Amino acid sequence: MKKKIRLAFAEGIRLFVWCISFFYRHPDLILLSLIPSTFRFIQMWNDLQTPIWMEAVVEFSRVVLFFLVIARMSCSEFKAVFNQALWRRWNHSLKIELERNWPFTFMAQIAVFVIGLYWLMNSTIEWLLNPVFVTGFMAAFGMETYNYDQVFTAALFFLKNMTVIPLSIVYILRMLGVGIHEPRTFH
Repeated sequence: MKKKIRLAFAEGIRLFVWCISFFYRHPDLILLSLIPSTFRFIQMWNDLQTPIWMEAVVEFSRVVLFFLVIARMSCSEFKAVFNQALWRRWNHSLKIELERNWPFTFMAQIAVFVIGLYWLMNSTIEWLLNPVFVTGFMAAFGMETYNYDQVFTAALFFLKNMTVIPLSIVYILRMLGVGIHEPRTFH
């Protein structure tokens, strides 16, 4: 039993590392993530006193990111996510993964997701945004006077939109079998 649990957590950690590697190997995913990150930074910098279309852009770009991640994980073109064949393959893969991973690996993957993506990444981001680092960063850009809380909040939302949110999408989709049972092509 202990060996099963250790193996399950090892699988969760492997998935965590795979997700980081996958996301940051795809420049199109990174560039697309810059859109909601930048708009969220602007929104938070301005205390959410921004036009509503900015929020629409943030949400639309996240939806596009979701579908693009599915396409990249499935080694498919973007337009393939709108075809039934891809969703049938994913449904088949989901069934295989749930049967294979239930309950130990599935629960361990959720635990690693919560610990790795939420606790560890959020803690790291908040640590990076400590007053000493922010002061040095702002000085490097020639800004001697600024509102720390405003910088902290805007930078926090920017960094979360570049890390936690897209990596969560990748992690959950992969955990649910996207692209695992696809024929491999190199691109």
